[in-house]
Amino acid sequence: MDVTPSIPDFCRPAEVVVTQKLSLPDGSRVERTFRIVDDAPGTQLPPPPPRPRIRVRCQARRLELSVEGVPEAPLLTLEPIGLSATSVLLRVSRDSEARFLPLLIRDDARARGALEELDFLVSKGVPSRLSRRDADLEADSVAGLAAALERARRRTALVSGDDMDPNVPRDILAPDLKGDRPPLKTGEPEDIGDVQPPDSNSDPDLFWRQGRLCVVQQDTRKRMRCYDPVARRWGKAVPVDRGDLSAWSTRGGRCGIPLGTRNVRPPEGFGPELRLSPRAVLLWNGNTHEARVMEVPEGVGPPRLRAQEAEELKKAILASPGSRLLGEGRFILDEGRKAFCSVRRPLGCWSLPLEDEGGNALSEGRVSPDGRWLSYLRGPAPSRVDGEEEPLTLVVRPLVLGPYVAPREPVSTAPPLVRTDVVMERPTWGKPAPGPDGDLVSRARIACDLGQDPRIPFELETTRTVSAYSSVSDASYACRPDWVKLRQVLTVPGGLEFVRRASVVAGDKPSAVGDAKVRCQPGRLSLWMEGVPDFPALTLAANPGAFGAVRWDLAPETEARLQALLARDDAPAREALDAFAKLVRQNEDGRVSRMGCLATALEAIHARLALADGFHPELHVAMKTAGVCAERYGMRALQQRLQAALPSLPLRVGALKDKPGVIGQLLTLPTIPPERGPRLYWRDATLCRVQEEGSGQVRCYDPAAREWGPAVAMKDRPVPREDLFVKSPNPCYPLGGRTVPVTDEMRDVLPLSPRASLFTDTSRGDLSPEFKVLEVPEDAGPVRTRAPTVVELALAARTGGGSVSLSEGKLLLHVAKDGASWLCTAVRPLRCWKLDLDPGAEAVRAMASPDGRWLSYVRIPKGFHRDPKAHPAELVVLPLLPRDAAPPAPKP
Repeated sequence: MDVTPSIPDFCRPAEVVVTQKLSLPDGSRVERTFRIVDDAPGTQLPPPPPRPRIRVRCQARRLELSVEGVPEAPLLTLEPIGLSATSVLLRVSRDSEARFLPLLIRDDARARGALEELDFLVSKGVPSRLSRRDADLEADSVAGLAAALERARRRTALVSGDDMDPNVPRDILAPDLKGDRPPLKTGEPEDIGDVQPPDSNSDPDLFWRQGRLCVVQQDTRKRMRCYDPVARRWGKAVPVDRGDLSAWSTRGGRCGIPLGTRNVRPPEGFGPELRLSPRAVLLWNGNTHEARVMEVPEGVGPPRLRAQEAEELKKAILASPGSRLLGEGRFILDEGRKAFCSVRRPLGCWSLPLEDEGGNALSEGRVSPDGRWLSYLRGPAPSRVDGEEEPLTLVVRPLVLGPYVAPREPVSTAPPLVRTDVVMERPTWGKPAPGPDGDLVSRARIACDLGQDPRIPFELETTRTVSAYSSVSDASYACRPDWVKLRQVLTVPGGLEFVRRASVVAGDKPSAVGDAKVRCQPGRLSLWMEGVPDFPALTLAANPGAFGAVRWDLAPETEARLQALLARDDAPAREALDAFAKLVRQNEDGRVSRMGCLATALEAIHARLALADGFHPELHVAMKTAGVCAERYGMRALQQRLQAALPSLPLRVGALKDKPGVIGQLLTLPTIPPERGPRLYWRDATLCRVQEEGSGQVRCYDPAAREWGPAVAMKDRPVPREDLFVKSPNPCYPLGGRTVPVTDEMRDVLPLSPRASLFTDTSRGDLSPEFKVLEVPEDAGPVRTRAPTVVELALAARTGGGSVSLSEGKLLLHVAKDGASWLCTAVRPLRCWKLDLDPGAEAVRAMASPDGRWLSYVRIPKGFHRDPKAHPAELVVLPLLPRDAAPPAPKP
């Protein structure tokens, strides 16, 4: 019990919060909270009726939970099914399942009341174990009951006219409700001026008066000007005249809203929207999309809440200076969500047709009393707000709301049980990119017939989100305003999700990646890629549990198709296997890959693709060749083929015995070429290191003589080619006089000329880099991607201040995200060899000397990032030698 004393000077009443907790033997608990407010008589609404009591009884090795006072609520019986290390595992008993099923398919008021109390009991208290990877189906019954209650809540909410999901617009949640969508249209926006953010504690500066929008001059606050939206012109400045504020103002203070001769506190979550009379005000709850009228009687009775009446709303709107209500009071604006919501049943919100506003923040929305015009303030996107109050743009646009007749019988959004396909569309976007912070979301739902009880349908859902590639706060947005990010999520019963991500250019040609399709069949769920021949559909076998809970296993036919494809060496088989591996990886939590021997099959696919592509990373080191799964997919034979296909390392690094290559210690990590202004670079066969900040000096190390030279003044940039330096480290890469957007997977930049640069594409993984050249033509043509040539790589290495190119352009140094260093061939056939520079320490800032004879890098010991002084980094220079050459003799 938490008691807060009253503070009369601030009109704060005394308050008591009572919390009740019921702990169950499996470690979970049910918690309820009650608020009791002691305020002056007549200043608050009567308290809501108490929730029904929950009774718990232990008998006959069972735990019984019941809701008293709700006749339709069945007894929830939990029975133990096992013991864990700390608690008892419970499941819903079979007789409880039989009592719950008839209730879940009813739509009457008594069933709705019972489901509401049971949903509170189950979803707020009894834990769900469905997220456990190897959860027993008996334990899944509790989670299945919670999911069934949620489905029933949505269905009964639709039937009763309540909002299905207050956080999602109705046209997105249920786009098939054609008869339940008001025909709202908005005209072109007109920017009529800039204003400072209004003060919520003062009288309003924006209001409608006689069909015109009046704005109080914010400098003097004594004069105002009014805008005529029909004539599209401003009137002359006149003295401020807000009319009779007491007739329509809803502004309240610390003590509540003035109603009659007293102040009344609105219920929690509700805010005043429109004054209906001196004794009544319309309240709106934006979280539950609920409108109520709060009214006080003429005498001394307590205030009350009641439903609004259509005629009183129309009369109050016409007498108001504008409000958020439109359509004769049937709907209300929600600027924050860019939606408009119904104020009476059927409840729900619909998206405002304001696509041109993108991610801009809207506020102070006002509809003219005649319902013909909408005004609002347009602010910057949330990511652009820097703490200072920027001027807001005042916008006026015409508003047309056609006739709306709510359906006599609410339309159910539950689709029939059909066997059809769910499509995750290919990554393409033909429209202009949305605003920097504006997301476009679309959803599609379909019931899935898996042979289960038809009273508990399984539902698949696809969600497609389109957003700008970068936010306005990101400097890279300037060079990629037409790029969009696509994210598609397929949600499958049983907690499975498949996610597709892509970055595309708006209006570009469709991607070569086909649609991903899903099909439900009795006991089966299949996913495949359209347009890929010989694709082995990923088929999962359903194992239904109680109340719609389901556990998935890999169907035997999937492994049979994989083995048949792995036995082939033709290009169509490799294409099908590659697409299959990408599809499985879309399940980001890895639950699908852990089914059966699928993880081993993916490893076999990776090895087969590496053999066919000519790229041979050291896969054979990590491949598992023992066990039933490894034998099934011939992993030992694949390992032997990889080992035989990988030639010897063409060069090697000198030994690290006694650390002869350590030439100094570092407290900070230096920058290297191609960054602008590097602090570590090669010049004339010496490694130069810029001294501490502000000294203007540099020292160079001669690896052949193994000694440092004296500190000298650094007057000019001591590197051969200034045009081979990156001029911006962000994703807007400068190239050929313009900026070229690059993705996060494009790394290891090596400038080749002012119009061409080499990138390492790691979209296939760090161990499968592919080297590409982005080149800008001399004219205004598009940027083209091509393979590098050995000649240009060798030239860039000789004319730079140290680079990733060596061996006359034949090899490239690739540093993975984990710090491991690899030597890779620059052109096809692609091969990589790991460089064992120093196991147990991170090696960064690696580069080869222009003559290709030396390798320099920074060795970071453990503890460096925590305390560089106690664990300083080390600067290392080692010789690069042919495979069979002897190491240089140590210096005496």
